[in-house]
Amino acid sequence: MTNTQKETHRVAQETGCTVSVLSLDLEDRTPANLLRFFRQALQRGSRLVMVPFGFPDLEGGSAESFFSSLAQEHRVHLVAGYLEDDRRVAAVFLPDGSVAGRYAQTHRLPDETFRTGDEIKPIATSLGSIGLSIGSDIFFPEVHWSLGQQGADFLVHLDIDRGINEHFYSVLSPKVRAFDLHRPVVVVAPSSCYLKLPHNEEMQLGGTPMSGSYIADQNGAVLASTGFSQGIATADLRLYQHCQSREQRVNLPISKGLDLWKLYFNDSRKRYFGPLKAPYAPTPKPPYSKRKIRVAVVTQTFFDDFDKASAALIDLIEGACAMKPDIVVCTEMWYEWRPEEPRVAKAFERMAEITSAAGAYLLIGGIRCHKPGTKADRASHGWLWDRSGNRVFESIIMLYGRGCGQGYFDTDFGRIGIRLCGDVYAPELDRLFALEDVDIVFNPSQSWGASGLINTELNQVRAMDNGHFVVSSHTAFSDPGQRSHVIDPMGFVVAASSFYCDDFLVADIDLDGKRGIFVKEGTRGEIKSDAYLRRYRTLDYRRLLSRPEIMNLRRPELYAMIDEDVPNHPFTTRDRGDGCYIPPKE
Repeated sequence: MTNTQKETHRVAQETGCTVSVLSLDLEDRTPANLLRFFRQALQRGSRLVMVPFGFPDLEGGSAESFFSSLAQEHRVHLVAGYLEDDRRVAAVFLPDGSVAGRYAQTHRLPDETFRTGDEIKPIATSLGSIGLSIGSDIFFPEVHWSLGQQGADFLVHLDIDRGINEHFYSVLSPKVRAFDLHRPVVVVAPSSCYLKLPHNEEMQLGGTPMSGSYIADQNGAVLASTGFSQGIATADLRLYQHCQSREQRVNLPISKGLDLWKLYFNDSRKRYFGPLKAPYAPTPKPPYSKRKIRVAVVTQTFFDDFDKASAALIDLIEGACAMKPDIVVCTEMWYEWRPEEPRVAKAFERMAEITSAAGAYLLIGGIRCHKPGTKADRASHGWLWDRSGNRVFESIIMLYGRGCGQGYFDTDFGRIGIRLCGDVYAPELDRLFALEDVDIVFNPSQSWGASGLINTELNQVRAMDNGHFVVSSHTAFSDPGQRSHVIDPMGFVVAASSFYCDDFLVADIDLDGKRGIFVKEGTRGEIKSDAYLRRYRTLDYRRLLSRPEIMNLRRPELYAMIDEDVPNHPFTTRDRGDGCYIPPKE
């Protein structure tokens, strides 16, 4: 890196730089329309401009030559995507017109026929290291985790219109990726001036895209957006914001970023995350006696007085059992809930009696087991009792280096996983569950997190990324967005608790219900000339990909460093050999 580049790098780190992202109408992706908005971005002082993927008049060598000349003429960094040799390619152009690096889309769905790339690697520039992804890569979070582990300073995702409305996923997922990786994320997407309609297979409606480009900071907050029409979004972005605080650099379990309290996985990635780089091969499931179940989720306010707290919880469990649930899930308990103490043991015994009398499973988190000399001593444990009142499974919080791996348990209705409290901040843990074909993840949690909205969005994306239900039981807080909730595999909150009070909710869920990603598969009959909403209809037939099909489209051989402990990395650890972490040296 030259001295000039080093100075540019320092300024970007300390003061940030102005970046702009364009969104162009699908019907007007022409060089002339691009130049119109590109010049407006330059007038705003942008030093980095990102443009949507694909211009029908620009492919291969002509596209690269066009964007190279554009970057050189205006002395600006430029990210652009185009087709090249039957590959979807995104490139980073430097102010001198040279190409800093290229990325070819590495993941594709069954209805996509382009050639895939074979490398996931950040691209170094004087403004910071840029991690690129394109189109269907968004359905595979390992792409972004790998880029983060390799030191990408921010991510740019070039969305591609697949002829179907996937707005729910395309808006939530990148924001959560930013929060998870503590790095800014820019989404570069096309827009449409047509009426926004959802997909409906029976009506032959393909669903027009409802998307736009936006810039999110490392907290997942949207700094600027083009909305749902073509235009420009501009923001001053500090590309190195994620590693400014001293706490982050010394790798404490809880690190305070510039804006929000952040938690992150604080154990050995090498020890636990190896399966992320392995093919999808879940342990075969046993037959289950039922798949449509009723879940009761208990929300409790915080009490310092154990007797008062346990009496209130028992009352809630009794009320929930009157609804004939298959499982009762309780809020994560606090530090006084030590099972070796007689009054605590008696309370657990009473709760298990109530649920077993109702023929329900019982799950309680936050049990502070005494395990002297181990890293799990007094850590939050989750205990599961079966329908007969027998304790059958235990999970230990993973986040602080005290866990035992993400195990699962086969109930009589399905395969379940348990994560506790801050484990929601480690997205890889839900992926480990998905690789074992877990049907539903339970999350007893006090949830001291940044906000109810962020917590909900994290759980929504955990569900939609992995195709399983997520059930969270939180302590009642005064944040209106902080609720216990049941989230379906498509990321939608299907049930939530009442505001700021002792409460239980009941939700009926089908563990074999519809879920997945729509892909094209053949065509069907003609569209009548007088058909209702004919403009939006399509001959394409679509079906839902199942979770096993999606998981088998992963490419674990490409996920560099995803299971490695990186020395001196602000968000990883080095294993000392006894399960304890070693803070990186400053």
